[in-house]
Amino acid sequence: MKRFRGTLLSALSCLLALLCGILLLHDPFVGQGVSLLLAAGLDVLRAQLIAALMMTAAAALLAMFVLRKRLGAMIGASGAFFSVYLLGFLHAEQQPVYDPGGGLEPLNGAVLFHTTLLMLALALVCAFIGAAIGGALGEVLLDPPFQVAQKLWQRRQSGPSYVQAPIAPARSGRKLIFTLAGTITMLGLIVLASGSGDLFLFSPDLGLHVLPTLPNGRSYMFGTVIQDEMTSPILGGQKKAFLVYLPPSYMTAQATAKRYPTLYLLHGSPGTAIDWIKGGKADQSVNTLISLGKIADLILVLPDGNGRARAPSEWGNSFDHQQNIETSVVNELVPYVDKKYRTIADARHRAIGGLSMGGFGAANIGIHHPNIFGSIISLGGYYYAEGAIWGNKASVLQQNSPALVLPNKKEAWKLHFYLGAATKDHPYITEAKQFAQELTKLHIPYTFDLQEGYHAWRVWQVQLYHALLWLQWGG
Repeated sequence: MKRFRGTLLSALSCLLALLCGILLLHDPFVGQGVSLLLAAGLDVLRAQLIAALMMTAAAALLAMFVLRKRLGAMIGASGAFFSVYLLGFLHAEQQPVYDPGGGLEPLNGAVLFHTTLLMLALALVCAFIGAAIGGALGEVLLDPPFQVAQKLWQRRQSGPSYVQAPIAPARSGRKLIFTLAGTITMLGLIVLASGSGDLFLFSPDLGLHVLPTLPNGRSYMFGTVIQDEMTSPILGGQKKAFLVYLPPSYMTAQATAKRYPTLYLLHGSPGTAIDWIKGGKADQSVNTLISLGKIADLILVLPDGNGRARAPSEWGNSFDHQQNIETSVVNELVPYVDKKYRTIADARHRAIGGLSMGGFGAANIGIHHPNIFGSIISLGGYYYAEGAIWGNKASVLQQNSPALVLPNKKEAWKLHFYLGAATKDHPYITEAKQFAQELTKLHIPYTFDLQEGYHAWRVWQVQLYHALLWLQWGG
C-alpha cells in the first residue's frame, strides 16, 4: 500500500509539473520573461531559451513544493520544456536558412542532434534545481503546520501506538542502487550541460547550418586561421594572443611576394578573439566572397581586448593609464602584424571594425589615429564613452567619445565609415542615427546598414558580409 501511494504521488507530481510547465511556457508568463531579457540586451533566440529554462525550473518547483516527489517533478517539467519549447525550436530550424548572399545553408543533422541533447540536459538540470528549491520551501512552509495537524489528529485517536518495522535489507539495497544511479545520472547531465556555454554567448542555432553550394559550379577556396601571440610592454609584459586569417592565396608559391590589405575586427563585451569566427562567421563570409570573386584577398586580425581590470576595457586607455589597450593595438599590434605578415602597411589598406563594445572601440581608435586606419566599421556600436574604465572623469570621457572628438579633428574627416544598426537594438540604434547625422553635417562619406533585429550575431553576420563588399581598399 505504501509503495502504491508513493508511485501514485510520483505520477501526480509528474502530471502537475507537466501542466504547470505547459501553462508557464505559454504567454503571458514566458512572454514577460522574454520581454525582460530583450530589454536587457539579449536577442530573441537566447531570450526564448533562457525564459523557457526558467519556466521549467518554476514548474518543477511548484510540483515539488506541493507533492514532494523530485523525480516526478523533474520529468514532468522537462516534458513540458520538450513539448512546448524544444519541438518548436526544432521545427523552426528545419525551415530554409540563407546566408547573407542568398545561398541556401543545409542543415547539419549531427550538430542539431547534439544541440537537442544539450538543451534536454539543461532542462533536466534546471528542473532539478527548481525541485530542490521547491523541496526546501515545502519543508519550511508546509511541513510544520502539517506536522502539528498530524499530532493533533493522533491525540484524538485512542488506538494503540505502533512501532515502525525495520526496513528489509533487500529493500534498503535497492534504494541505495537507485540513489547511486540517480547521482551518476545527474553528474552526467551536469557535465553535458556544462558544454552549452556557446548557446548563451552566441545563439542556440550556432553551427546548425553548413556552407551553401556556390553557383555556376564554383568551388570554395579556404583561408587559414592561425593563432599568434605578442608580448606587450605597454600592458606590463602581458602576452596577448590573437587570431589571424590568411587568405587562400597567401600560402601559394605564386603569391610569395604579394601583399594584402588588413581588417582588424574587435570583439564585444564579454568576448574573446574567437568570437568573430564562432558567432560572426567572419572567415566563412570572407571565404565565400573570395570564392565568388566579389572581393580581393585580405588578412583579418582578431585581437583580444580583455584587460586586467574587472571592468570592460572599451578598447581604450584607462583614466589612470594602467591599462592602455588602445595604445597597445596601435603601437604594438599593428607594427607586429605588418612586420610578420605580408600586409600593405598604409592607412588606405588598413581598416578597423567591431561589434558593440568593439564597434565603439573601432570608432574611437580609428578617429584618434586616421593615419593608421583609413576605414571604420562600427556594428551595433555606440559613440559616447561609457563604463568604469574612464574613471568618470569628464575630460577622459570627452576625449574618448567619437561623437564629440570627430567635429574638432579635421584630419579624421577623410575616414570612410560603415555604420550598422538593428531596428530593435535600443539604445544603440538611436546613437547610430545621431552619429550618422553628425557625419552628414561634416560632409563625411558613410554607409548606413539598418537590419531588422536586435543586438544579435544574426544581424552582425549580415552586416559584416555587406561591409566586406563595401570596403574599397586604396579608395
